Amino acid sequence: MPKTNLAYTQHDKDHFFKYTSPKTAVAILASSAVRYSSPLLFNDPSDVQSGLNFRFDMHSLPEQLFARIEALVVADETPQFVDPDQPFSHAITFMRSKRPSHGFPRDDLRGTCLPLFADLKDEFVRYHTQYQQMWIDFLSRLRVFSVAEEKDNLLMWSHYAEHHTGVVFEFLVLPADDNPLCAAQPVLYSRTVPSPFAEDHLLDSIVGLRTLELDALCLQYARVKSDVWEYEKEWRVWYIFPQRERELYSDHRLRSREIASVYLGCRIEPQMKQTIITMLREEHPEATVHQANKCSEAFALKFEREI
Repeated sequence: MPKTNLAYTQHDKDHFFKYTSPKTAVAILASSAVRYSSPLLFNDPSDVQSGLNFRFDMHSLPEQLFARIEALVVADETPQFVDPDQPFSHAITFMRSKRPSHGFPRDDLRGTCLPLFADLKDEFVRYHTQYQQMWIDFLSRLRVFSVAEEKDNLLMWSHYAEHHTGVVFEFLVLPADDNPLCAAQPVLYSRTVPSPFAEDHLLDSIVGLRTLELDALCLQYARVKSDVWEYEKEWRVWYIFPQRERELYSDHRLRSREIASVYLGCRIEPQMKQTIITMLREEHPEATVHQANKCSEAFALKFEREI
């Protein structure tokens, strides 16, 4: 079962909505569970699946690294290194101490350093290739549960609730019960494929000014999708299996009070409507039921509570 993390419980939402087909609604009520899926099963093949791409020329890394080191050596302010004993940090500190008497012999240092930095660049290129493969493994172990902020989005009803024949569940955020929705984070929408980190971040990590937290960067990267989906106002909960599992999904039980309401599509079949109401009354008697209807005066839905 995914565990919440206090670092991720800063949102002020008290509920979220889940759009489902009739079949999925019945499965949720029958099992009192929801499905978390690997991004490899997402309907958008670019969603979290674009690979780890960098928006800078890795072949320019030797020159950029030398320029970064030079800037730190001649800077007026003393650099604040994460670990002063790290090799690059130590070398920069040493060169700063010698600069008043020896200056900065740029051409000599450049001729010495660039071949060494080229080896570092080649190692990073190899590591990047390996990391692309690691990313595929990461996706197979990652499980995501998606919810939305709104219950009345016409596109969502059409796309995810089987053309308004399905159901929208209202799930509560229950801090006292520490349910996974406490850890939900909003999706970030972008016109361009994100990069895990910028060139400046990489250079700063090499010279010892910062630490790249790769796990945190990967999860941040997993929050971003194309802005064509912005209308969804999606939030996500995720967790990572320690190793690859046979299936690319897993089902996790809901808390007893987690279902607050069910909203029935305006095209739901009468028999399906009765089935869902009956199941809800048996397993979640405190949940309310609302019937969606088309508005005559606007392109919108209105909801009437069922008795």
